[in-house]
Amino acid sequence: MYCLRSFFCLYRRMLEVALEFDLIEHYFLPLSQGFDGVEVGIGDDGAVLDVPNDHQLVVVTDTLVSGVHFPEDTLAYDIAWKALAVNLSDLAAMGAEPASYSLALTLPDYDAEWLQNFAEGLRALSTKFKVPLIGGDTTKGPLTITVTAQGWVPNQQAVLRSGTQVDDLICVTNTLGEGALGLKFALEAETDDRLHGLSRTERTRALNALNRPMPQLAISTDLRGVVSSAIDISDGLLADLTHVLKQSSIRQGGGKKLTPSAMLGAEIELTKLPLSSGVKRYVEQTKEWGLPLSGGDDYQLCLTISSNNLAKLSTLLSAKGVPLTVIGKVVDQAGITCVKQGVIQNIGGGEKGYCHF
Repeated sequence: MYCLRSFFCLYRRMLEVALEFDLIEHYFLPLSQGFDGVEVGIGDDGAVLDVPNDHQLVVVTDTLVSGVHFPEDTLAYDIAWKALAVNLSDLAAMGAEPASYSLALTLPDYDAEWLQNFAEGLRALSTKFKVPLIGGDTTKGPLTITVTAQGWVPNQQAVLRSGTQVDDLICVTNTLGEGALGLKFALEAETDDRLHGLSRTERTRALNALNRPMPQLAISTDLRGVVSSAIDISDGLLADLTHVLKQSSIRQGGGKKLTPSAMLGAEIELTKLPLSSGVKRYVEQTKEWGLPLSGGDDYQLCLTISSNNLAKLSTLLSAKGVPLTVIGKVVDQAGITCVKQGVIQNIGGGEKGYCHF
C-alpha cells in the first residue's frame, strides 16, 4: 500500500511539472521573444541580459494578492496589466528606462481561459513599452502575482526619494484620486449613494484608472538632473510624500537618527490639487479629501523641484502631453499641513494612506 501511494504521489507530481512547463511554454514564452538586449530568456535556470555601457541596473518588485490589492472578481487581463504597470511606475519614478521583467504566478487552479486573458494583459502593456518577460516561476495556491522589473539608468543619474530640501516645490503629474474612486465603484457602487450622481463616463474613467493604470515612463528620462526627488503615488499622496520627506531628512542629517525638529515637512494647498470631474464632484458632495490625499492607486508621480527648474520641467512634460501641477512646497517644520487658501484644514481620518500590515 505504501509503495502504491508513493507511486501515485510521484505520478501526480510528474503531471504537475509537465503542466507547469506546458503553461510556461504556451502562455508566457511568446512574451519573451522578439526583444533586443536579452541573450537568454525563458527556458534556462536564469536570464542573461546585456548591460548597456556606463549604466546602472534598477530593480523593483511588487506583489499583488487577490482580495487585498484587487477585488476577487477583477478580470485576468486587468490583473496582469496592473501587476506589470505598478512596477513600471516605480522605474519611471527613478528616471529609469525599462529593460525586462520576471513573473512569479501562484494560481489556485489551471484555467486555460483565465491564463490566456492574463497573458494578453501582459502582452498589451509589455508591447507598448517594449519590455520582455525573461523568466519567473509558477506554483499552486491562493492567487498571487509578483513581478520584478529591471531598468537602466546612466551612472549616478537615478532619481531618488532623498534629494529634496526646504523651499522645493511639490508637483504631481496628471490628476489625483481617480484610482481610489474606481475602487469605490468596484466595491461600493450599490451601497454608496454619493456615487450615484457621477456620470457613466466618470465611472468608466475611474475604473480604468484602477484596473489599467498608465505608468509615466514617457517622462522618466526628463526627470534626471532636473527634479530633486520623485516617488510614484501608490499608497496615497500624503503617505508617499512622507517617505520623500523622511528619506531626504535622513540624508541631510548624514544618516543619523533625527529629532522631530530636524525633519522636513510640507505644506499642501488643497485648491491646487488636480482633480478629475468625478473626483472633484465626490469631494464637493462629501467634504472628504481622502480620495486625492490618501486613497492610493494613482500611479502618478510626486516630484520635488527647485523653482529655478520648474519652467524647464513644465516645458519637457508639456511636449509629451503630461500636465504638471504645483500643489505645495517643502518647509522646515516636520509634518504635512494641508491648507485651503492659506487656512489650515483638518482633513479628518485616513491621512496615513494605505497600510500594508
